[in-house]
Amino acid sequence: MKALIVGAAMIDMLMKIDSLPKSGEDVLSSEAGIVVGGCAYNVAGTLKNMGCDHDLCVPVGKGPYADIIFSELKRCGYRILIQDDSKDNGFTLDLVEKNGERTFITSQGIEGAFRREWFDSLDMSLYDRVYIAGYQVCNEGGKAIADWICGLKEKQVFFAPGPVIGRIDPEVMEQIFSVHPILHLNEKEAADYSKTEDIEKAVRMIYEQTGNLVIITLGSLGALYYDGHDVHKVPAVKASVTDTIGAGDSHIGAVIGGMVRGYDTEAGIRYANRVAAAMVGVRGPVMSKETFDEKVGNLD
Repeated sequence: MKALIVGAAMIDMLMKIDSLPKSGEDVLSSEAGIVVGGCAYNVAGTLKNMGCDHDLCVPVGKGPYADIIFSELKRCGYRILIQDDSKDNGFTLDLVEKNGERTFITSQGIEGAFRREWFDSLDMSLYDRVYIAGYQVCNEGGKAIADWICGLKEKQVFFAPGPVIGRIDPEVMEQIFSVHPILHLNEKEAADYSKTEDIEKAVRMIYEQTGNLVIITLGSLGALYYDGHDVHKVPAVKASVTDTIGAGDSHIGAVIGGMVRGYDTEAGIRYANRVAAAMVGVRGPVMSKETFDEKVGNLD
């Protein structure tokens, strides 16, 4: 069976700068470019590099950004599962500082307006795993996605709420948690949501709400996970940072891919740490297959 990756494909406008400007300041970008990104698209890119069967479920609108995205999805061999001409796809301004840290400013388009009926044409018998991106549930489309997810109790759901975790409606979050998703967050997101800086306390608190595996990435320190018994730490792989765009997406993508391949939790996260370390060494949100094979290799 396949994994279904639900979320967004949108335009990433990359700008490399020395540091973020203060209010009212101007800065010059030393390097700029436009690529297709979006959490779901990035996750799917990792699964594609791993050779894991999946479908990418992202809305494609109508407009200049949608045209770029449509062409890129076709080039990658994806079927267009959602086409809606009511508006264009959105874009993100990715500001990358000299140390590789990134700051996003996002203008959502059609990918921020999911509708319940968009899911009606999907044959869910093809899928045993479903990934949901947080950006798509923190807005007007959140309730539509949550209502659909409630009918997927027999599927393994992966949920990466991302930095908008604090903006997700509590009712929507409760619906998503009712299907016991595997939750994937970074350290700041976990601390913000649990209201504690004690990361081991945070992971236990979050587990109490989801009743399933919780994975928290720790940057250069690796990752930890809690399975209801013990908190386990998995060390990082040494990395040379170009930018951190797509690091978290590549990590959860590799976790999903590892489970598809039958790896246990620790082995899958160890591999995901390798993938994320390679991801921060390339520019932009997606790694080519050639670079992936060179820097990461196989699970075995």
